[in-house]
Amino acid sequence: MRVHRALGDPSRARLLDVLRAQGEHLDASELGDRVGLHPNTVRAHLDVLEDAGLVRSEAEHRDRPGRPRRLYTAVRELAEDEHEHLAAALAGALEPIAEGPRLAKSAGLGWGRRLAEGLDARLGEADGVGRLVQILDAEGFVPERDGDAITMHRCPYEHVVEESPRVVCAFHAGLITGALDRLGAGVELRELRPGAAVEGCVAALGERAD
Repeated sequence: MRVHRALGDPSRARLLDVLRAQGEHLDASELGDRVGLHPNTVRAHLDVLEDAGLVRSEAEHRDRPGRPRRLYTAVRELAEDEHEHLAAALAGALEPIAEGPRLAKSAGLGWGRRLAEGLDARLGEADGVGRLVQILDAEGFVPERDGDAITMHRCPYEHVVEESPRVVCAFHAGLITGALDRLGAGVELRELRPGAAVEGCVAALGERAD
């Protein structure tokens, strides 16, 4: 009941999504900037999330004068660890074989279409690319749109991509392609440029050839 109550508020659900996507400790002010809420309001929401066991907090370790900040992070669920192990196992099996990237892209196409079908039309942007950004944001890519390009500042499978880069990138390319196709965006993925974790990967888009 505590979990249902905690996630029943859209602002608390958004805060939890941000913490899970960031994968790092953030304080109330940083979280407030990301969700557009006053830090005091954020703290009240975080108290509820922490009471439900969805978030944990700790005092900042600092060697300078001043009151330490309280930092928050999302509590990982067992299912998340199991999914990560499964993703690593599947990617590791596909990476060495010649057909691996093609199979991964095919899987990504299907998943991208499924995510696009599940996007709440009431919350969708007016244009297909904007809705794709929403999908990528919900999946934890931390996307940023700049004209005909989308920079993804985080890879949800960063623990896998080091060992299986071809497969992971092919899956992500398929996901973007499948979502754009299902959304009827009128554009297609021209190139997916892998990049450093800080800079992010770039999805270059262009008008559909057909």
